[in-house]
Amino acid sequence: MIRIIEIENIKGIAQKTFDLGIYPNKPSLLVAPNGFGKSSLATAFNSMNNNRIILAEDDFHSENMNNLPRIAIEYVQEDKTVLNLEATTNSNTISSHFDYFVINNLTKPKGIGSRFGNATARLEIKDVVLVDRIPTNTPFGYSFRNSKDAFGNCGKVLPNANSVLNNLVLVEKLSENYQALERANGLLIQRRLNEIIARINVQDETATANVLNNWVSLNCLNDLKQINYLNTIGDLINEFDIGYNCEAKSYLAAIQIAALYNTNSNTFKAACTFSNYRLDKQRFDETLTTFNCTWRNISTSQTAGKLVVKFPQAIHISNGQRDILTFISMLFRAKRHLKKGANILIIDEVFDYLDDANLTAAQYYITQFIKDYKLANKRIYPLILTHLNPNYFKNFTFSNQKVYYLNKSNIQVAQGIINLLRNRDDLTIKADVSKYLLHYDPGVINKRAEFRALSIPELWGENDNFENHVNNEVQNYLTDIPYDPFAVCGALRLKIERIAYDKLQSPEARTAFIGVHKTRSKLEKAEEMGIVSPESHYLLGIIYNEGMHWRLNQDNVSPIASKLENLTIKKLITDVFA
Repeated sequence: MIRIIEIENIKGIAQKTFDLGIYPNKPSLLVAPNGFGKSSLATAFNSMNNNRIILAEDDFHSENMNNLPRIAIEYVQEDKTVLNLEATTNSNTISSHFDYFVINNLTKPKGIGSRFGNATARLEIKDVVLVDRIPTNTPFGYSFRNSKDAFGNCGKVLPNANSVLNNLVLVEKLSENYQALERANGLLIQRRLNEIIARINVQDETATANVLNNWVSLNCLNDLKQINYLNTIGDLINEFDIGYNCEAKSYLAAIQIAALYNTNSNTFKAACTFSNYRLDKQRFDETLTTFNCTWRNISTSQTAGKLVVKFPQAIHISNGQRDILTFISMLFRAKRHLKKGANILIIDEVFDYLDDANLTAAQYYITQFIKDYKLANKRIYPLILTHLNPNYFKNFTFSNQKVYYLNKSNIQVAQGIINLLRNRDDLTIKADVSKYLLHYDPGVINKRAEFRALSIPELWGENDNFENHVNNEVQNYLTDIPYDPFAVCGALRLKIERIAYDKLQSPEARTAFIGVHKTRSKLEKAEEMGIVSPESHYLLGIIYNEGMHWRLNQDNVSPIASKLENLTIKKLITDVFA
């Protein structure tokens, strides 16, 4: 579990500690408003190499290179031991335990100058380098003839092991079992194996291969299956349909593969590396073909020793297709980088701009990505940075997603206002609360006794006292000291309605305004009577409407708090109370 992530002096973050408790192998949505520092968090991880942090000059906090960056992680291992890991400009202990990779938007504006004084600009999609260095095409060096000769008189019993070495997926599995291949060459194992080979070689060498295979199946297969490490390779080969029609052939192929590995393990590994590259390229090209319906043929190309996906100019490809193709390309690249037992994948707001169909596709590939790591007994932490709150925007539909709200600063919810919102529909107070507390009305009420009975602060039973309270909370909010977000929402609605009310000149107009339900409808009524409210007063409905209701069995605080911490929202509210 990643319990805590701490960032210092990177881009917009001077110092922030994220107390998260993130569990592996499930999508983790890290929600915060624009301007909070999500991209700074992504930059932090993107700046780490295996040895230290290397920041671009303009990525230092306040663009001051004296502000030394630091990244810290508190990590709880599977055995419950706690590790405090850290990266600075001089060292990096995080890389000893994690691989990490960042996916962000690859579309960048490009200016085109002109010697005649005019200039143009266009959107350019950066090529995605899938493989930084294409491995050397190294052959395995296997010879079926030599293998039969080395086996002995009855070498014809052996199957052609090229069936194994030409199967890209099977070679990928073999490359995960180098230890078994090496240990299959142990002295005791070879002694037992040589005894079995000697028994086979005393059979009738004029017999057909099928006859010899049947004899091995009946007389030697059980003994072969008892040989440690060889049985790992034999069972693995037997899982694949590669033309061997009996289990004995899988084990006889395993003998050859183990011998080939131990003849020159470096050559064998190099050949596996190239085979795995071919498999990765094949898989990616198939995926790319699925999504590539543009007339521009987007495909992989081998360029300067690298495997690259080249994209056309942004005007020649739809936004949705561009976004999903670049995302899948980067996900492929991430998989080649994230090799450790524990891995961090950061996706920086890529999901926020996908259309519904491509968003579904992207989530499918993330789900498959997680599944692959789980099957490999590895831990992957996909951290999806977003400004879209899942409680309001139904973009994310992962079955086991976990949501973390990064921005919880200065939030101090009073139990009294929770009780008010929970009980606002109580018949003893419903009409008066709606009319005098949650909307503006110049009249007065006294519901102190009823409020006291419902455990709501008694003084708020008089609407002037409630208005004073929520206005004080607004001042706390605007001056960056702890505040009650629900009180701010209430004060905002009262203030916006009062501004419109006060501009109405006649008693009749004011009475008509008070008689209308819902803030938007009130503002529209005022407009009919010649009083036009600023557009921001309508836009702020996402604050004063959402924050005045309490929903059972869900987080009511974080959604509204994340909106209030948005710097643009804060500026709009500041203008209302100016």
